[in-house]
Amino acid sequence: MKKLMENVTINATRIPTSNDTEHANLLAVFAADISLTIIACTLSFLGSIFIFTAYCVVDSLRPENETRRLLIYLTVSDLVVAIGNFIGTIRFIAIYGRTPIYSISARLYTFSDEELVSDNVCVVQSFIRTTGSMWSFCWNTAIAIHLCVALVYCRHGTWSWKVKIFCHSVCWILPLSIAIAAAKCEVLGGDFTGTWCWIKSSLSKSDQITWMIISGIGWELVSYFVTCIMFLFLKGYMWRQKTRFNQRRFNDVSLRLRAEDENYLYLWLIGYLLRIWGTVRFFLFVSGNFSNDKPYAGINFALLHLESFGDSSKAFFTFLLFCIADKRTRQLLWNKICCRRRGYEEILQSINAESNYNNSVNEPL
Repeated sequence: MKKLMENVTINATRIPTSNDTEHANLLAVFAADISLTIIACTLSFLGSIFIFTAYCVVDSLRPENETRRLLIYLTVSDLVVAIGNFIGTIRFIAIYGRTPIYSISARLYTFSDEELVSDNVCVVQSFIRTTGSMWSFCWNTAIAIHLCVALVYCRHGTWSWKVKIFCHSVCWILPLSIAIAAAKCEVLGGDFTGTWCWIKSSLSKSDQITWMIISGIGWELVSYFVTCIMFLFLKGYMWRQKTRFNQRRFNDVSLRLRAEDENYLYLWLIGYLLRIWGTVRFFLFVSGNFSNDKPYAGINFALLHLESFGDSSKAFFTFLLFCIADKRTRQLLWNKICCRRRGYEEILQSINAESNYNNSVNEPL
């Protein structure tokens, strides 16, 4: 018996409570986050379906529209994130739904090693979520660079195949390689700071911070910086074009863009509002204002609610911006769904007329 007791390790996690004998359940503690994550993931699944449908129905009519293809890549990335979070939440419910947390002293609860173990589902879910997040940040940045180049520096033609290969290599292969490296180093796992898995809490704090930066936060900060600079630059550029040449829309300036492509500027703002909460939690962790042994207290728990919904819902808000707010896409989808052939053909004729007009206006003399 003594030998058996020596092999048992107890890991402590702190949760606010006022009663030493009070029992709690992880499912009850995370009830709001579970609900928010599942709702957000479901909305993203539906939004992704509509975005893919819109691309097949609408954007197949405009094969030269590179920007919408980049949006598809971004949607795939955000969909992968939602899938990862959904798997993590279902796993959390299945494993910890009936696991009580026993208080042994004021504000202290204990878990056994068996309860804290990072199972294969946890590792796979962490891999999926980590890869999808890095993909999303990469394609956000790629869209910003594409808009800047297409609007300011290269208004005619398309990307060369060398540029496309480089872009896809950086945006797809590099993040995937980092996620594989993290899995090989066995740093992916559970940490009880959410209903999903990411970096193991059993690592030292310095190792956790390093891998968080390498596998997500660093990419996120670079994406925020680049897209913010591009947003301000493009807004200023369009203001100058409007005052000097009365060119008010993107398609007035560049053949490679549509008027509706200006919506991409607001895509970045949506990304900031949805995903900034996890970044704030990271800096709180770095500053020492909270740690993995008390992840449910105060402002951190409030930020977790926002992160649970925001991280999983980006594909849905992308759908609202590019399928609902875009009047032409909305009309085409609606007429196609309702089999209104006449209205569908009228919109197609307006698209063709606009394309012909733009070609004639921008044709070199």
